[in-house]
Amino acid sequence: MKYLVKEISEGNCDITLLPENLNDRNLLAETTKGVQNDDQATIQSHYEHALKNEVHGNAAFVSLNSEQSNYPKRVNVNYQIVLS
Repeated sequence: MKYLVKEISEGNCDITLLPENLNDRNLLAETTKGVQNDDQATIQSHYEHALKNEVHGNAAFVSLNSEQSNYPKRVNVNYQIVLS
């Protein structure tokens, strides 16, 4: 799965999942119909991967902005940089 990350402001970004193959398309289609725990975990891992690779290696989700999202294909999230 590929992804497109658009930073809206500091601490807020849109993440769009871009399916690369039939399995990716099926995952998004199945998740749209009804969220299964395994599918939800897989989708969440794609979002976390996108956030860490495109925004900051120590970025962590704070919240999902449902009203600005088209889950599972695109989400708007708030994040913070966690420094240890």
